[in-house]
Amino acid sequence: MGMGTPLRVLLVEDSEDDAFLVLRELQRSDYQVTFERIDTPTAMKAAIAGQTWDIVICDYSMPTFSAPAALKQVKESGLDLPFIIVSGTIGEDTAVAAMKAGAHDYIIKGNLARLTPAVARELREAQVRQERKRAEEQIKASLQEKEVLLKEIHHRVKNNLQIISSLLNLQADYLKDNQALEVFKDSQNRIESMALIHEKLYQSQDLARINFANYIQDLVNNLFSSYNVSSSTITLKMNVEEVFLVIDAAIPCGLIINELISNSLKYAFPQGKPGEICIEFCSIEANLFTLIISDNGVGFTKKFDFQTTESLGLRLVKGLTHQLQGNIDFISQNGVKYKIIFPTKSF
Repeated sequence: MGMGTPLRVLLVEDSEDDAFLVLRELQRSDYQVTFERIDTPTAMKAAIAGQTWDIVICDYSMPTFSAPAALKQVKESGLDLPFIIVSGTIGEDTAVAAMKAGAHDYIIKGNLARLTPAVARELREAQVRQERKRAEEQIKASLQEKEVLLKEIHHRVKNNLQIISSLLNLQADYLKDNQALEVFKDSQNRIESMALIHEKLYQSQDLARINFANYIQDLVNNLFSSYNVSSSTITLKMNVEEVFLVIDAAIPCGLIINELISNSLKYAFPQGKPGEICIEFCSIEANLFTLIISDNGVGFTKKFDFQTTESLGLRLVKGLTHQLQGNIDFISQNGVKYKIIFPTKSF
């Protein structure tokens, strides 16, 4: 007989004769067996800790030990060891309970011909499980690596946007023309609103979505300070649900809020007139959001037509709403009110 497949068997069996039969059965099928026979819990603990095994073959009941107790030890060790019970007759219920507890097969001593095929099958299965576990661990590691990279990218995008913003700031110092200054300031705020999203994503647990309620609060605070508006003159009412948006929806939505709030801050309350700005943001139903921005300021002239306006800010808002595949309604009475309804992209 040539060299067989090496097989390290932990044999939990109190009868030497029965152990001999089991081993003979395995050797007959061309396994080159090394084994240790034990029949107490202490010996089992030492054997599991001290050596590497391919399989456990276990008698059901012994004077000081039993298959369920042995199986429990294997489970607690965290090892994924095939566990085959070989026993005299035990009832079907007992066998089923043992299988449920994690035994891989159950063989009657009178029918040992079934042993070798069962061993071969369980060794194969264990190998498949190990390979799957290895693959899963690799995927997990590579995901973590990608998350770190993605965080780094958001961080850099944020920094780059802030550099652009600072450059605009420096250039604005050379401008004498107030209208041009306004344009620069608006551009800066737009850039800041995008930078803020990347900053939030960078800080977020979930790199695909941001807590949008949180974002709106910061965005609006930035705008108030950008236009030197005191919150004692213009009060801000926010009714914003805890909503999470993916970056594809968050950027256009953030820019829309930026434009509409900027408009209110710039035009709705001339000569430091007091008033209030409201923001509502909530999901009406699964995957459908509504954003309402309103103020109780001076409103638009009668001639104003939202659809044909030349205002860059409002044209931007219309374009961005379109990009979100949403609809926008505009109402001008006792100030202005914009209502935007858009579906969420969940990817």
